[in-house]
Amino acid sequence: MRAYTDRFILTPGPTEIPYRVRLALMKETTNPDLDPEFLEIYNNSRLMLRELLGVRKGSLYIMAGEAMLGLDAALANTIANGTKTLIVGNGVFGEGFADLVKLYGGEPVLVENCEDCWRRSADPAVIERELERHKDVEIVTLVHCDTPSGILNDLEEISKVVKSFGALLIVDAVSSIGGVPINFDSLGIDILIGGSQKALNLPAGLTILAISNDAWDRINRVSYRGFYLNLKLWREMLEEAGVFPYTMSDVLVYALHESLKLIMEEGPDNVYKRHLLARKAVWKAIEVMGLKPYPSSINYSSPTVTAFEVPRGINEAELRKMMWEKYGVMIGGSWGRLQGKVLRIGHMGVQASRIHLLIAITTLARALADLGYRLNVEEAIGALEEEFRD
Repeated sequence: MRAYTDRFILTPGPTEIPYRVRLALMKETTNPDLDPEFLEIYNNSRLMLRELLGVRKGSLYIMAGEAMLGLDAALANTIANGTKTLIVGNGVFGEGFADLVKLYGGEPVLVENCEDCWRRSADPAVIERELERHKDVEIVTLVHCDTPSGILNDLEEISKVVKSFGALLIVDAVSSIGGVPINFDSLGIDILIGGSQKALNLPAGLTILAISNDAWDRINRVSYRGFYLNLKLWREMLEEAGVFPYTMSDVLVYALHESLKLIMEEGPDNVYKRHLLARKAVWKAIEVMGLKPYPSSINYSSPTVTAFEVPRGINEAELRKMMWEKYGVMIGGSWGRLQGKVLRIGHMGVQASRIHLLIAITTLARALADLGYRLNVEEAIGALEEEFRD
């Protein structure tokens, strides 16, 4: 028998979609190529993103396509044959940048890819040493929050190192935008990639791309000849002619506009504090249950997701299935070398709240107990509540 009437998504993307964003998805559709009101909403969304991400120089676009489009476009437009690229590989997605670089003829140099490295933020000193060794590196790629391991890299310190060597910095911030403060200009980021289905609480389908003036210089030199990934087309058509290179998804842009309004109404600083509180509360509850967080310190753990090891004797797929089918709560497993070893609770956007996390921790504890894992459910709930009371 099912023990619920509602279902709750507590995965680290795609995420729960709040009521006002769902309403925006139901807005009457239009022809986004011709409707001036749609262009106004699109451009207003860009302005809010510029404010949220500290993008005052360069360009920012919202593109139709899942966030992988942004990763692909960033490299397609900047990698030429033989481009040496330093890959900060302390995570599944960080490591994955190397494959994309190879696809476009670049030469990846993988660093911070040891077993211990996946449990902590990348060491800026290691990156500095590798840039000293490989002085011909032109581009550095970094994943800000690598969700499969729950790690948050120190973007500020790493960006200082990268910029001191004059390399271009490409940052995957898909799982941190809207949950962690980012200042594009002051950090010297050259290409920043975001997606709709994480802390912005939309369905998958939109990519956010911020591009610095230095990145534009390189894009013009590389002169990518494809169409859908071609960033020069966005500059030429949208900025100069006020038209899109291809038809946008109007309903997803309406939803993004509403999501950004929610963030601005709450205040970005309050949003970031709420995510930090969620991280602290979940971490405490996990430890009280006798579970081991995957990152070696809470300081390395992202405010948008908590990863923890599957307890001995528990089948993670069976546990997640029980949580979903018996209790109506979905949490995430992991990918790559962490598949079957790590579980994850997403606290992104609307999920970074007392009610959502009480549901997640209560359900996790009861499902573990159902499978024979000994723990005190009330103590785990109490630990979470105590952090939110403070």
